Amino acid sequence: MTKFQEAVDRLREESRRRGLDISEVTAQDILADLVTSTAATLGVREETYVRSHLPNVDLADLVTHLSQANDAQRREVAEASPAIVSMQDTGRLIASLAQAVRCVSLNHERLAQGHRGKWEAVGVLDDASNCLTLLGEAVSNSHTSAQGTAVLWSDESVVYARRALTQAISNIRDGGWTFAHGPQLDADVATRMNADLKLLPAE
Repeated sequence: MTKFQEAVDRLREESRRRGLDISEVTAQDILADLVTSTAATLGVREETYVRSHLPNVDLADLVTHLSQANDAQRREVAEASPAIVSMQDTGRLIASLAQAVRCVSLNHERLAQGHRGKWEAVGVLDDASNCLTLLGEAVSNSHTSAQGTAVLWSDESVVYARRALTQAISNIRDGGWTFAHGPQLDADVATRMNADLKLLPAE
């Protein structure tokens, strides 16, 4: 475990050098997935890989991929536009985001078994929670006019909602995630989520 912690420290230091601030928990998760997948590929025990191989892994390439993903997210937010959404439609979107979070919760055991599924689920949870946090403030500052009450969505909240709902819809439709009440309910929820997604401006 000492060698694993040393790798965690190296990853965080290299990330800071590239301008990324990665928490210790996130670094541990990233390296745990690396150890699990690589040890399986090599046909060795995870403990053996950590002891004999992990200290020699060049983490610069891994940090490069993390940096590219971070840059892509920043560009996506920079290119997005704020949106004025009615209070009624904002309520529908909040409900859909909550359903996405609920779906991740219902499928947590299955998602924990795979590298891709785990990170897709974490992405949905992060994006949905970030969006809902921003909407909490936006709703409290909503504006009422003759046309009704409207909410100003920031560019970040639009991106977070779009990403969370798009990923959740995709995983429900391909059968990877389920609400465990039959395929028709899953299809109906995905259809409603997709209708709510269209309430936001297109990319």
